[in-house]
Amino acid sequence: MQCTESYQFTQPAKVVYTAKQKKMSGEFSVIRTQDPKQLDIFAMSVVSDNKKAGCSGQVSDYSKAQIRLSLKWISAKTAELCTDLEGKQCLGLYLIKQK
Repeated sequence: MQCTESYQFTQPAKVVYTAKQKKMSGEFSVIRTQDPKQLDIFAMSVVSDNKKAGCSGQVSDYSKAQIRLSLKWISAKTAELCTDLEGKQCLGLYLIKQK
């Protein structure tokens, strides 16, 4: 079963996440690190969640959640989302800058 997750980024620093029936919105930032051994961080503060099922099929509520994922840059415009700071546990999900 394939499931598509979508992040729509708008200005200033707003994000809307959708996957199947799940829809969340909030604020985001990218925290840049000066340490070459650590990855940049994608930080999302969830403001609202429709409390429906996403790709996992389970209903969950991420209202007021603070989500932090590492960004493993593949190119200047593409980064893979990872759950660790070393980029060894990546999710196969990518953020791609359109502009």
